[in-house]
Amino acid sequence: MSGFGVSVFHGFTSTPASMRALADALQGAGFTVDLPLLPGHGTSWEQLATTPRSEIMRAALASYDRLAARCPRVATVGLSMGGSLALHVAAHRRVEAVSVINPGLRLAPLTGPKAWAMGRIRPSVASIAGDIAKPDVVEEAYAQTPLRAVVELDRLFAQVRRELPELARRRTPVLLFRSSVDNVLPPSSAETLSRLLRADQLETVELTRSQHVATLDHEAETIHEQLISFLHRRHLAAETLERKAP
Repeated sequence: MSGFGVSVFHGFTSTPASMRALADALQGAGFTVDLPLLPGHGTSWEQLATTPRSEIMRAALASYDRLAARCPRVATVGLSMGGSLALHVAAHRRVEAVSVINPGLRLAPLTGPKAWAMGRIRPSVASIAGDIAKPDVVEEAYAQTPLRAVVELDRLFAQVRRELPELARRRTPVLLFRSSVDNVLPPSSAETLSRLLRADQLETVELTRSQHVATLDHEAETIHEQLISFLHRRHLAAETLERKAP
């Protein structure tokens, strides 16, 4: 799969460790992978509290640009907030395909305004990490969730929702992995994706034994296999089109 790059994005308050096994599986299948530590992450929750969403979004675009300098084809993959970043990049760059795992497009109703109001009184709340059904698996993430960052996250999701019609116009193929039990994001997040994209560009894989951090859960291997198959199909389709081109 030489010449096919994949940008892989982790979730909010987490680190690349949540996506490491998936990235390794992609590399083992021959893809060139970029797995960045996103700004504000892997340091302290206080640092994330002062990190604007624009900086995180620029980092996602920079990941694509690094790969595009080496690979003629690039796909984007992300979990939760990383899923919204994968979609954001696809709206602004020439992306071969996108795969999102329990993507963030909406928080629970009023979460953003409530976080803004509460943030005037206290800086953080308990961690949102570790929504995993598989026993004894720990997600590497902050022990606190900064409320200012939740406000930025809500605005990031809103911006990506506005960009989804561009993906529909481009007919960029999207593979959605969706857990039947997700204690972090509401069902409306994935439903928004289904509503705003074309039916013929979206494939959905239901995960019945995994929760929000599905890349560390019971069906991680299913995600690896289905994702690699999806990207192989996109690679073959692109090659076929190139051969037919005059």
